Amino acid sequence: MKHTIDIIHEGRTITLEAEHGSNLLEVLLAGNIEVDSPCGGNGKCGKCRVRIEAPEAAAIDEIRILGKKDVDRGYRLACRTTVKNDMRIYPDNINHDARIVTKGKGRQINFAPSISKKHVVLDKPDLSRQEDDLTRLENTGLGKVKDLELLKKLPHILREADFDITVATFGEEIISVEKGDTSGKSYGIAVDIGTTTIAAYLYDLTTGNQMDVYSVLNAQRKYGADVLSRIDYCLKSRETRDEMHKTIISQINDIVRVFTKRNGIDPVNIYELAFAGNTTMIHFLLNLPTFNIAVAPFIPASTALFKVKAGHLGIKVNDGAYVVVLPCVSAYIGADTVAAVLSSNMYMDDGCFLLIDIGTNGEIVLGGREWLYACSTAAGPAFEGANIRNGTGGISGAIDKVYYDNGLKYTTIGKANPIGICGSGIVDSIAVMLEHKAIDETGRIAGPDEMENMPDHLRERIINIDGMRAFVIEHESSASGGVIAITQKDIREVQNAKAAIAAGIKVLAQKAGIGFGDIKKVYLAGGFGSHIDVDSAVNIGLIPFELRDRTESIGNAAGQGVIEGLTCSEILEHAERVKTKIQYIELSADPGFSDYYVDSMFFDVETKY
Repeated sequence: MKHTIDIIHEGRTITLEAEHGSNLLEVLLAGNIEVDSPCGGNGKCGKCRVRIEAPEAAAIDEIRILGKKDVDRGYRLACRTTVKNDMRIYPDNINHDARIVTKGKGRQINFAPSISKKHVVLDKPDLSRQEDDLTRLENTGLGKVKDLELLKKLPHILREADFDITVATFGEEIISVEKGDTSGKSYGIAVDIGTTTIAAYLYDLTTGNQMDVYSVLNAQRKYGADVLSRIDYCLKSRETRDEMHKTIISQINDIVRVFTKRNGIDPVNIYELAFAGNTTMIHFLLNLPTFNIAVAPFIPASTALFKVKAGHLGIKVNDGAYVVVLPCVSAYIGADTVAAVLSSNMYMDDGCFLLIDIGTNGEIVLGGREWLYACSTAAGPAFEGANIRNGTGGISGAIDKVYYDNGLKYTTIGKANPIGICGSGIVDSIAVMLEHKAIDETGRIAGPDEMENMPDHLRERIINIDGMRAFVIEHESSASGGVIAITQKDIREVQNAKAAIAAGIKVLAQKAGIGFGDIKKVYLAGGFGSHIDVDSAVNIGLIPFELRDRTESIGNAAGQGVIEGLTCSEILEHAERVKTKIQYIELSADPGFSDYYVDSMFFDVETKY
């Protein structure tokens, strides 16, 4: 039996069909309705809430997560809802445009891509010159044919072109032979696969010019907000692992279609795709098993710089095109970190530098030309808005800046009505709360007897929500369906995340035998690092106080690094050297990490205010 589901959102109706007994979240995701589900549909995060007309009785866990008020208004968790009849539903937030950072800090490098194309006219065979077609081609000195499929097509191509051809090479390998002069048509795509977002860049490989940029939310989010949730999903069966792989390949093919359509190019003229991403994302891309990444001693299938034909992965470009994957360092220091180290140039500079990439995970690299230490912190996705009551990603309507100016004020992305609060706004909010004594050094929200010296307009913002203290940012948001607030639980989530980052920095400094005064520059990489207010980050203890004036945002450093790998083959050699140079520190095995972590949970109020 099939049922009709009408999804009403922003004045329009989308209708889906669903089998009786199916899961509503799975139905919505299969219908390309992008409902947030950071916990992977496990009924823990509460982000997949939808309002249902005439809903069935709520389960106990739905009441606990959503609150009785919202349950009475008809809200339910899509992941806990079984389709038993026709339904009309109203999702809170779907298909929002995300604010994805694509620009990175560039540096001067040589333009020398692995791809080269040359127009040649071969001598035609006759009775006096009977070389085989392969020898005739390879005698040009342009390279060798290694692909049997290309060899099968070669006789036809040569004769159809009357031996007037263009040869495309990848390094010393001939990867394509084309009719006529196509030497001016050579393109490549660099891709940074983030856990939450994907950024892609189209390049003309004959000129080195960037032609286009495209960014999109990672469709694998529907399997969970973090890598461990997605690994758990892959462990269910070989089919679920293949599904994860096919999801990212489908998005890559979508990106190819966008680029070719917008720029009027043929996908057969795309000869290389270069990729960076964390180690798990790279495993999903290559369809490698990930189960050992999630358990000690955390061993990936591979961390090598990898080259494979695009067609073997199902990417629809030139048949001979290559996929180049930058190397990883360990299970939790991936190709994205190697790419960020490359583009920051810290591996070439004298002195000591600190690179921090705060995303769904937190990667930290300390060092310079002589040495590099790195660690990954289990910071959790709090700074991405996950596990936060009103948290959201960097999308239209997200509160991205909170400040005090004769009252609490905020801005939203796109100047839209507020729907929630993203990472930068969360950090700002806690910094404001600290400054005005709404929370103490332990992170506890002030009680009634502790608010005497607070202005009335701030005192009234401290209320009880869901059985706990909370600080209201927006009293009534029609877009979010109610109050937008930072709860006591949210503050603990941020304390855990910032303590993990801060403790990781201290461990690396201790391993290197340096003090914070020895660090010349701090580079903040990634989307969160690009939008965070440095003073707020310092004031909550995320960044050491001593480094306040030495901190610089370098945008999507991973994206910039993978662009370098696409446009300069020499950078691939640099990437392998960086991989070898980085000494990975496993924080769970470091005896000092726990003490640093506990100390970093506190807010050092007296130092900052």
